[in-house]
Amino acid sequence: MTSNLNAYNGGVNAKQGQDFVDEFLDPKNCELPTSDAVVLALMKTEEIDAVIEEMIKPMRENNPTITIEDRGGYWWVKANGKIVIDCDEATEILGKKYTVYDLLVNVSTTIGRALTLGNQFIITNELLGLETEIESIY
Repeated sequence: MTSNLNAYNGGVNAKQGQDFVDEFLDPKNCELPTSDAVVLALMKTEEIDAVIEEMIKPMRENNPTITIEDRGGYWWVKANGKIVIDCDEATEILGKKYTVYDLLVNVSTTIGRALTLGNQFIITNELLGLETEIESIY
């Protein structure tokens, strides 16, 4: 007896002919799950630790969905809606110039639509340009 460890022939893919078509096109398999969540993974540095402590943690007062997890060498931040990091504010907290490009060096990954606007880093679940106008600073 052989087993297929990669599951290419598992689940709906194990079915043949009309059985495959019926299950593949079943409405329960044709709906995409939606989420308002965005995720930001940041490499740990002294600057990022300060951004987490002084900027992101206080955001939970206005957005209680914000979750922050320490994952070894990274901070994992999840929220519904959006996360905005204003690097001008980070400059004041850190006592040295800190630009959005300094922040981007430590952004490991994102889930959502990420953009920079001036000296802000924004990750949002909105369809920018369709649902929301993008304010240009130029």
